Amino acid sequence: MADNIKEKETEKNNTPKWDEHPRRKNKRSEGSVSYYDLPQDIPAPDDEENLSDMNLDDSEEDITGSDTRTSDDSQAEPEKKRSSLIWILYTLWCLILAAGMFYTLDYAKKSLTLYEAARPERLMESLVSSVSADGLSDHASLSKSMDGKTTISYNIAVNNTVSCNYFENPYTYVAQLNDILDRTPLTYEKTGQDFSSGALTYALFAGELHFGDIKLLPGNSYTRMKLLTMTDWEPESISIFKKPADYSIQIEIPDNFTATVNGMPVPDEYTISEEECSDLEFCKKYVQTPGKKTILIPGFQDEATVDITDSNGEKVECTVEIISENKAEDSNTDSMSDSYGNTDYPGWYASRINQINYRCGFPSPEIPEDLKETILDMTENYSLFFTRDLPGSTASIDPIRYIFPEDSEYLKLAETYRRQDMEIIVAHSNTHFENVTIDDYTVYNSECFSCHVAFDKIMTMYGKEVVDDTDSVYYFVMIDGEWKIADIR
Repeated sequence: MADNIKEKETEKNNTPKWDEHPRRKNKRSEGSVSYYDLPQDIPAPDDEENLSDMNLDDSEEDITGSDTRTSDDSQAEPEKKRSSLIWILYTLWCLILAAGMFYTLDYAKKSLTLYEAARPERLMESLVSSVSADGLSDHASLSKSMDGKTTISYNIAVNNTVSCNYFENPYTYVAQLNDILDRTPLTYEKTGQDFSSGALTYALFAGELHFGDIKLLPGNSYTRMKLLTMTDWEPESISIFKKPADYSIQIEIPDNFTATVNGMPVPDEYTISEEECSDLEFCKKYVQTPGKKTILIPGFQDEATVDITDSNGEKVECTVEIISENKAEDSNTDSMSDSYGNTDYPGWYASRINQINYRCGFPSPEIPEDLKETILDMTENYSLFFTRDLPGSTASIDPIRYIFPEDSEYLKLAETYRRQDMEIIVAHSNTHFENVTIDDYTVYNSECFSCHVAFDKIMTMYGKEVVDDTDSVYYFVMIDGEWKIADIR
């Protein structure tokens, strides 16, 4: 009896408990399965006989629901499914973020490109490039690239506001500018902004020459990325002008001469003074004599060409006096290029001088030989009259009447001399002329001229030679087709 009880106790101790089964331990530790979670048809753990008679493998099959897989495999499958789904969602999220990032970067790049293209400096750079390549005319064409594909073209009016006088063509200045732009970089500089209209003004430079201004007007404005505000700038026009420096030309010539400046005759309104020629006081009684006039033309920028022609249309020479900024004088305008260097710079001439004076008197050509003989005949006979060497001089003044006009004062003086003083002339002989000179032939017009006549009249008195010299200027006028002496000085 005691042995049976001991055997049962040993068997009872050797029978594994419900909670101590190896797989139940794992299950409990992993899932924390309690007694109440077990199926209701499983015997209670305290029923030792039923527990000992139970097939543990069948109990395991009832719990797991499978007789072919272990508990670890059945737990890993849903976790793999959940992990795979998470990775798929993560990949999609990353793709969406990457696409959004690239879109944002591309949008930002385009926005910055448009912002850069909308800056007024970009339009000015396009303008500078266009004008440097094509020069200046009535219009300047230029284009501005907005985003590398879209291009906006402009056709800008060029306003030539160059202030020129009557004798200078403003387009000559434009041609000079084009020559400069071929070899000199064109630059610009912002000089002003109108805060009421928003317009910007830029100065245009060819080297150091400020030759024009351009105004940019603001157009439509829009914002990108809530940060960048862009304005469509449009060029209004280009205004070309000259530096204010200028010089004047003064011309002093006879009033029957013609002055041309740059090939254009000078109108009468530029004549500032007129005066009569005092040397022709007696000549004007018989013929129309010229006077003198002074012409003043202000507002020259470049070197001008001045030509003077006489009453016969022949070109005459002038003396030229240059009054520079340091009041130095020069007799030749050609030396200005050598003295001051670069003559291609527009306005270089005006920036260095104040005035040029041209003085021109009556022409003095070579005296014709037949006229020279007429002059000698008349002047020598007039001298012979006073020494009673001219036949018939003691009887009347008829021998010299052909020399003077009918109402000449010199005929009246000759008649008075013949009557009162001719008798005192001492007898003499061998009268002749030596050292005869005729020069300073000056032509006032086709009816009046003067010349200088000098000679020695040699006579023999009491066995000695006596010299009576003549040195005078004779003024001749044309009356009825014949030359007459109108005045002697």
